[in-house]
Amino acid sequence: MNRNPIAESYDLKWLEVERPQPLADQKIEQLQQDVLNGKIDRDITDQVYENFKHETEQWLLSSPFNTFTGLDSFVRKDIIIGCTQFIDNLYMQGPVQVLHDDYRYHQRLGYAYFKDVGSLIPDIPLIIAMRFPKVGAPHQDMEEILNECLVKKIAVHIDGAWISCCRDITFDFSHDAIRSVGISLSKGLGLGWNRIGLRWTKDTKSDSITIMNDFHMNLRAPAMIGLHFVRTLPADYLWFTHGESYYKVCRDFELTPTRSIHLALRNNQPVGVSPLIRYLENAKG
Repeated sequence: MNRNPIAESYDLKWLEVERPQPLADQKIEQLQQDVLNGKIDRDITDQVYENFKHETEQWLLSSPFNTFTGLDSFVRKDIIIGCTQFIDNLYMQGPVQVLHDDYRYHQRLGYAYFKDVGSLIPDIPLIIAMRFPKVGAPHQDMEEILNECLVKKIAVHIDGAWISCCRDITFDFSHDAIRSVGISLSKGLGLGWNRIGLRWTKDTKSDSITIMNDFHMNLRAPAMIGLHFVRTLPADYLWFTHGESYYKVCRDFELTPTRSIHLALRNNQPVGVSPLIRYLENAKG
């Protein structure tokens, strides 16, 4: 299930240039084996959905390395099959726009308007990643973007797929321009093989996600597995465990650190460092 290799040598060639991969370690891999061997709580009732929603939100807010506020300004909280479902659901509702250098999935779909800060299209929803892929941190013009969207009546939707593996982010989601936020556990807890997350919305209109939640159409197994990981690993687990190795890799290879545990900058371009982090951790025995 793990796609994150261990470098065979402590060498620059192991930097991931094309597709930086999330970081997973032996503890995460052991939890995967627990799932395969049935060593998790098997809550097969509908209550598992409410437990997942409540405990995952509290897990996110318990982060000692980040400060997230404003989630109490949202009126709904729904389970999503990772942030890909969050994004696809927005595309189903009509045209969207994204900023240049955002998540490559938008390019692969080929449906979005690609814009720059200051030239956003009025009344067309904006999807923006938090952290922003190009810099491994919130977009440097985030406040300006939100204010532009407020003036132009652009609904903002925050793609928080990577937020669970970031640090040093202080952000208030209550800004009037923001209409929804989606997060995934894939990147912070190694759950790319069991896509599960949450979406908060300030609107109550029905869509594909609300229907799946209201009629209990979500699969119970991903929620049970997500709960097992949330209950076992603390928020910021990867930073607590591998932060020292991350900064060593950055020093040794003259990389600029970002706020994402798997990502650094080389010549202002993002590169993945997960294989090198795993090499150092493996060398410790």
